[in-house]
Amino acid sequence: MNEASSRARIAGLVLVLLVALLPVALSGSRYAGYVQHVVVQMLLLGLFAMSWDLVFGYLGLFSFGHAAFYGVAGYTAGMLVVHGGVQSGFVALLAGVAMAMVVGAIVGFLCTRVGSVAVFLVTFACAEAVYLLTITNPLGLTNGDNGLLGVAPKTLLGIPLSNQTAFYYMTAVLVVMLYLLLRALMKSHFGRVVLAIRDNEQRVRFAGYSVDQYKVAVFVIAAAYAGVAGVLTTFHEKIASPEQLSWAVSSEAVLYTTLGGAGSLLGPLLGASTVILVRELLSDYLHSWLIFVALCYLVLIFVLPEGLFPMLFARKRRTTPPSPLPAALHREAPSAADIAQQR
Repeated sequence: MNEASSRARIAGLVLVLLVALLPVALSGSRYAGYVQHVVVQMLLLGLFAMSWDLVFGYLGLFSFGHAAFYGVAGYTAGMLVVHGGVQSGFVALLAGVAMAMVVGAIVGFLCTRVGSVAVFLVTFACAEAVYLLTITNPLGLTNGDNGLLGVAPKTLLGIPLSNQTAFYYMTAVLVVMLYLLLRALMKSHFGRVVLAIRDNEQRVRFAGYSVDQYKVAVFVIAAAYAGVAGVLTTFHEKIASPEQLSWAVSSEAVLYTTLGGAGSLLGPLLGASTVILVRELLSDYLHSWLIFVALCYLVLIFVLPEGLFPMLFARKRRTTPPSPLPAALHREAPSAADIAQQR
């Protein structure tokens, strides 16, 4: 294990320990509930940004419609609870994530039919279509601009969701588990193929891999992660709001990932925590606190273009990264003359 990986692991363990002990340290304080609420926001929005990082940082496609997965999952769970009378948070969570994955498969399929630049427009158009459909209140299911109020199932995996501390620990454990699962997946053969598609899609095609299937799979996985974040956010705020589907939410994922460091998984979580912490500290003192955040963001782009995570853990990006694929992919891509001779 190199020094950078060791430092990152130690920092991760310290953060997990800090999150675990925070409610105990603040027990009895008037700030306990507020701090827990803010930390849950950091974790859920960090998970949402992590799902976007999977598409952008690992697959290399710029999706600007990630809010579609986040909001569809939240609304699906909300409609089951409010209109269907479902009191099991687990059932609502599964339904929301499943619907997000369906939307992810559709969006991923459409993205395989266009160039990498047009992916931005396709994903944005899909998210806006879902947003406009939601505010039209079809069959009275979405309640239009007002959103669905009272999304408060009783339990999730036996944990009472009305207990703020229990919800806090459940969210923390779930985010850590999902991160470890995604980290293991991206270190597997599947992850190596995805990275190779990002670096040299043509070579991967010549090696016999179905690039389109891998792209759709990445979108489905990313949608599932965004769906978990969307459902838990809906439970946390007790409302499924049209804002969850807006382009502003998609832009937040871009901001958090770029600020924290793309292609690191933990970077988006770091970026989300930084922005939310700055917001909470400055919003009480500065009415236009977003201007300060924007200025800091511009400075970081020029000074630290790779984000905060590589700076903190000394991860230097290689200009020509070695191919992470098996030996079969180390062959040079055949030239046009070779292809002509084979025909």
